[in-house]
Amino acid sequence: MSGSETASRQYKKRIIRWLLVLLAMAGIYFLSSQTAPESNALSGKTIRALLLLFRHDFPALSLTEQKLIISSLQSVIRDAAHILVYLLLGILCMLALLAHDGKMKNRILMTLVIGTVYAFLDELHQYFVSGRAFEFYDIILDCSGLLLGIMMVTGTLWFRARKKRSL
Repeated sequence: MSGSETASRQYKKRIIRWLLVLLAMAGIYFLSSQTAPESNALSGKTIRALLLLFRHDFPALSLTEQKLIISSLQSVIRDAAHILVYLLLGILCMLALLAHDGKMKNRILMTLVIGTVYAFLDELHQYFVSGRAFEFYDIILDCSGLLLGIMMVTGTLWFRARKKRSL
């Protein structure tokens, strides 16, 4: 493969990785654009689906008992969703930045900056959505997800390098 073909492949890889970052951000924006009733309905459906998978007696419970269980899990599922979507964003940002030259600590810092700024802007956006609010706690959850994503990527790279050295 010639140098120009390699450069072209590298350029395409960068574009695809950054498009995936933007796609994740668009998904987060879409979820944040839901009004409070829409968001509650989505998390309620998610909880119901999870309970049907993991709690086999759930369908046999009365509708009142089901609603009580679902409402008691709303906050946990919402917190987990914050962590999970920003974990994905952290992984995607790290992978995008790995396609560029630079030191690992700079890639980590850039991922934290990109993700934290986006989390702040996302919460600011929610302030203007009916029934939603700006929550600093959500930014903390988002940053926790980012850190987990960063740790997953850097941990995987560390293990690969260690395995390669031992061969």
